[in-house]
Amino acid sequence: MHTSQIAIPVLEGYKNEKLSGERIDFLINQANEQLEEISQKEEIYSDFLKQINAPKKIDKIILWILLMSNETVCEDYIDEFKKNFRDIIPVSDLADLLLHVIHLKKVQGIDVDGIDYLLEYEGECIEEVDQFAFTNALLYIQKSKEVEMEF
Repeated sequence: MHTSQIAIPVLEGYKNEKLSGERIDFLINQANEQLEEISQKEEIYSDFLKQINAPKKIDKIILWILLMSNETVCEDYIDEFKKNFRDIIPVSDLADLLLHVIHLKKVQGIDVDGIDYLLEYEGECIEEVDQFAFTNALLYIQKSKEVEMEF
């Protein structure tokens, strides 16, 4: 996963300038609410966990990234719970959560349960999330290097 290779100063800068605490809190709350909703239907929850082969000990943020980066799970979730969402993976939300988790691990030194599994995971669409997060960081670097020129 390329996102885990982003340098600490870039992660710190991106987190401070692009990912507001409010955005991360909103995404985490949304993920927790939707995970709670899914867990109410044990059969569906169990099926979703099997599809991503989730480890027993896993942080909710990582679980949500894995579930929603799986196209089949995402579509089934939308259909089963009658969500008024488009039938697409929320890549920008997942990319922001991924950057947040990598920031926790690399910058803050917080070991999040399941992060090693996530970094090695090769499920469908996780590469798209990874590329989106990495591209956002590269765009941040490019923007930070731009200077105004006067002639």
